[in-house]
Amino acid sequence: MFDDDTIVALATPIGSSAISVIRISGKNSISIIENIFVSVKPGKKLKNQSTNTIHLGYIVAENNNLLDQVLVSIFKSPFSYTGENMIEISCHGSYYIQQQILQLIIRKGIRLARPGEFTFRAFINKKIDLSQAEAIADLIMSENKICHEISLQQIKGSLSNTIKDLRKKLLDFVSLLELELDFSEENVIFAKRSELFSFLQELKEIIKDLIESFSLGNAIKKGIYVVIIGKPNVGKSTFFNQAVQEERSIISHIEGTTRDYVEGEIILNGILFHFLDTAGIRKTRDPIEIMGVEKTMKKIEEAQVILYIFDSSDQEKQKILSDIQSIQKKYPLKNIFVIANKSDLSDFYDFENFKSNIPYFFEISSKNYHEVKRVLNVLSSLFLDKLKEKKIVVTQNRHYEALKLSLRELLLAHNAFNKGFSVDLISIYIKETLRYLGEISGEITSEDILKNIFSKFCIGK
Repeated sequence: MFDDDTIVALATPIGSSAISVIRISGKNSISIIENIFVSVKPGKKLKNQSTNTIHLGYIVAENNNLLDQVLVSIFKSPFSYTGENMIEISCHGSYYIQQQILQLIIRKGIRLARPGEFTFRAFINKKIDLSQAEAIADLIMSENKICHEISLQQIKGSLSNTIKDLRKKLLDFVSLLELELDFSEENVIFAKRSELFSFLQELKEIIKDLIESFSLGNAIKKGIYVVIIGKPNVGKSTFFNQAVQEERSIISHIEGTTRDYVEGEIILNGILFHFLDTAGIRKTRDPIEIMGVEKTMKKIEEAQVILYIFDSSDQEKQKILSDIQSIQKKYPLKNIFVIANKSDLSDFYDFENFKSNIPYFFEISSKNYHEVKRVLNVLSSLFLDKLKEKKIVVTQNRHYEALKLSLRELLLAHNAFNKGFSVDLISIYIKETLRYLGEISGEITSEDILKNIFSKFCIGK
């Protein structure tokens, strides 16, 4: 995948803008660009300038054809994003100018970069590890505050440093075991078994916590799905429209108005939420409505939050409570919000029995936006609090799978250790754990994985 060609790409989006940035990286980048750059200060040479400096001048093509006045930023190896010599040309944002400068640079022997090649070179040159590279891609794609913050934390090394620390401790651990194997005939023990056992237990808990964080991290990365369910005509569509602040769902007193699900998105306190208004759950012979109910059940399986709405004037309160408890039993890991709706139209009812059995219970009128907003605030606070509990949040499926495999090997090592199995068997399990953890940071990674990761980057990154 790697060669030492000097590469170029447009780092800003294609199209007209105030400015555009053209990025060049490679050992010949400074010397080649110097041949097409004329400083406003006569005799000024780029090769003689300090790293991390900016210079005003002109890009000049063949036959002294002036293309644009530009700013050239110099980053000398190893003090650059890629670890190589780098140049960034800030030119005016005309599409014509962009292409003229790019084509001139290519004619000078610099090739067009592949997707993600700048970041790949940063990885190869050990400026970043693989998990940080993936975090850069996430940062570019982040569309809300929380995703932005998680990506920045991982770029800073929150996950990388944890993985490196785990691998270092495991390497120390397996080194002692290997040392014992070398002195097996002398029956020498280099570490207390009680300390090693406690150490394995500690590592298990750390990896378990990282694995558990994935469900939260993955949901926040893609957006939290909130499915609104309940009987027909209880105010689901009214609540949905108020939540997304759009008239997306048809509101009618006629049952079965919503035959399919309707989706809307909002950002609450920096977190993206996908709200789904669904068909009312009831027994029906209408084939179209049956399909709507089936889709509702499928969306419940996929959602992170179930928002159950019922009419507070409904006389069958015990049946409603029983239905809610059935949902809680069926989906113990989902967050379940329950709303007694139409409080403005019903007589007072003591919902104490509901409140004692349901953590998130609200009595509101969905026609009142401020009351709907109260539910939304609690919803966003729930996930913000969960984030605060986690020092590190795993967001990549690749990391999640590697952590699960590393935990499996660690559990095997722990079990073998507990049963007094041979040191060489325990050592094999620990080495496998090290291998899977190394895949996260990129210390041990196949070429296919690297191609898959970096091909998802844009050309200029």
